[in-house]
Amino acid sequence: MDVQNLGQVLRSSRRIACLLGLHVASDCGCFDYRDSENAYAIETHYGYSPEEIFSAAFYNTRPKLFFEYYHKEILDKLGEPCGALHTLKRMEDEGHIGSVITRSIYGLPRRAGIRNYVEMHGSVYENKCPHCGTYYDLDYVREADGIPFCKHCGSVVRPQIVLDGEMIPNEKITASAYEVSQADTLLVLGCTLRSTLARNAIRYFEGSRIILINEEENFSDTIADLVFHGKPRDILPKIYE
Repeated sequence: MDVQNLGQVLRSSRRIACLLGLHVASDCGCFDYRDSENAYAIETHYGYSPEEIFSAAFYNTRPKLFFEYYHKEILDKLGEPCGALHTLKRMEDEGHIGSVITRSIYGLPRRAGIRNYVEMHGSVYENKCPHCGTYYDLDYVREADGIPFCKHCGSVVRPQIVLDGEMIPNEKITASAYEVSQADTLLVLGCTLRSTLARNAIRYFEGSRIILINEEENFSDTIADLVFHGKPRDILPKIYE
């Protein structure tokens, strides 16, 4: 099937649930600490692995180094929504997309103007004082000199993201499961069907077709009804050409 026919299939869908994989975030210019080269550079510079630094234990015990890493490696490398995100926004405006679900913390769906999304691991755009409950925006944390402290009670402001070692909030799991269960088409972008995001979502999918767009070939591709190998940022926008 060519891309033009893919567009016809997507636009004929009643309700699409889109799973936005981490490869899409990387293609948007967001930092990916799972990349082997990035991981090596991080451990060389900071003396700890990315998984160690980006954990709840590290945040609680070494907040100064945590926020040094958070500012330089996360907030300074937020990237920009790519063509795949803008295409999803157009599809939502036309009534085809029910929800975009992602594990990325970079706020890509909201920055692309998408209205209905589920950020399973939270977002850098939401920050909260764990003591008094005051919320802060991204700029407050980004402009802080080192550790961001609450201006009301002096506690350390906590980015509302899931760190390594923490559980995904139940309300996020429930929202994701609901959106997938209501969809007739599951559109998977930038991850394999064996990824944590896809594997968990497929359990709730009762629709008619799974469409996969991912650069990497995988044995799990056979689960999908339609497969396109390539970057979603290159393939998905072509449905409107």
